Amino acid sequence: MTLNSMWLSDIIAPHLMLEYYDPNKTYNKQSTVFYAPYHAPVTPIQQQFLEDGFRIVHDNLWEAPVVDRSKYIIQHWDWFRYYESLWYKYLGYNTYRPDRNFKHIALMPMRMPKPHRTLAAEKLQPWLDDFVWSYVDKGRQLPNGGDVVNDWNTQRLFQPEWYDDTCFSFVCESVISLIDNKILVSEKTYKPIAFYHPFVILGPKGILQSLQNLGFETFENLFDESYDTEPNWHNRLDCLVDNVKQFQKQSYDTLTQQKIQHNHALFFDQALSCKYIIEQIIEPLLNYAET
Repeated sequence: MTLNSMWLSDIIAPHLMLEYYDPNKTYNKQSTVFYAPYHAPVTPIQQQFLEDGFRIVHDNLWEAPVVDRSKYIIQHWDWFRYYESLWYKYLGYNTYRPDRNFKHIALMPMRMPKPHRTLAAEKLQPWLDDFVWSYVDKGRQLPNGGDVVNDWNTQRLFQPEWYDDTCFSFVCESVISLIDNKILVSEKTYKPIAFYHPFVILGPKGILQSLQNLGFETFENLFDESYDTEPNWHNRLDCLVDNVKQFQKQSYDTLTQQKIQHNHALFFDQALSCKYIIEQIIEPLLNYAET
């Protein structure tokens, strides 16, 4: 389960005791909640806990937040921002320092099939020979990318050359429309922020503004960011393709260096990540469990 991740243990332990269900143990419903994935079918064990009057916490942290008042759901729009930071630090990725050579234009990792990703690959075809890119569903993988089909851990695999060899990231987000009038920012966007990379994003309208609201820098000095206010995603994609067409490979100027340094430092601010996980996840869960 998500909260049992090793990189969260120091944050969770002072507040919650987590353990796997033991059929030979008797649980007190006044001090115990049952933790289950939101999208998974109800198991016989979970059904029994429900019938016995236990509180059930449904984990939806890995998906877009949903409105479902029939259940207590643990979720938050900013979850990826803090969880990815702690995970990457646990993996040692915060120690990466670029050795940039600007060999290729852009890095564009894509995994799951999406119509907007397929169209992006089609429209970027004239430049893809100068990209480091993947589209796993179509059989194309990143160099030294591991077994992305069978090994889930490769979802967070990092190879320095992906970023050293490219000038910026072309991010194809999972979702390109608003959800409940809000913007979901996934790990796909936080990867270039973590690894000192400028970026453009094929995502929902307003995603750059959303990042700016969180304190991150975007790169209006390198790109035409007017796409962020364009309501139609096809038009946003066309603007992004124009940005690629006009981009010139060269060393970063002083402003770009300042922006990527700022983004990296803010993303890996561990005190901030811990603070918000406690405030946005743990404290609401405890309040539910104790009422």
